[in-house]
Amino acid sequence: VGWGEGMGLAAKMLEKMGWRGGGLGRDQQGMATPLVAQKKDSRSGVIVQGEVESGRKGTKIQGKPTKVVLLRNMVGPGQVDATLEDEVGTECTKYGTVAGVVIFEVTTPGFPPELAVRILVAFERQESAMKAAVDLGGRFFGGRQVQATFYDEDRFKNQDYAPGPNGD
Repeated sequence: VGWGEGMGLAAKMLEKMGWRGGGLGRDQQGMATPLVAQKKDSRSGVIVQGEVESGRKGTKIQGKPTKVVLLRNMVGPGQVDATLEDEVGTECTKYGTVAGVVIFEVTTPGFPPELAVRILVAFERQESAMKAAVDLGGRFFGGRQVQATFYDEDRFKNQDYAPGPNGD
């Protein structure tokens, strides 16, 4: 079982020690899915049984690489709180210097809810944006699988955050 390029350090270590997927333990009788911290409000969370991150295997990032990453399906409509922008910015600093974070919510009736909240993260370097897109694409956040794509830098500079005709 290959985990692809997005696999975490723990999975790499386990594979190095002979783990080939399935449950933990000599007879693979243990847990096969990860535990996930699920946010309840701004100060608390709960640990729940997660899903296997099979979506990360072979994740492909769409679009020509830019310095701006568009994250979708991180939260649903009406779930943006006052701390989300800071949380995303802080989390993304592990990929490089973050120049800015913008959260834009599409309120058009009938717009797909998994695409309605658009989180745009601008980095100072394109390499940082590429690392972030690869690592965040397919990752689970609050039970949702994040979609990461690159976003046009000119549109970002012009504060054009709404989806275009093809949904980008």
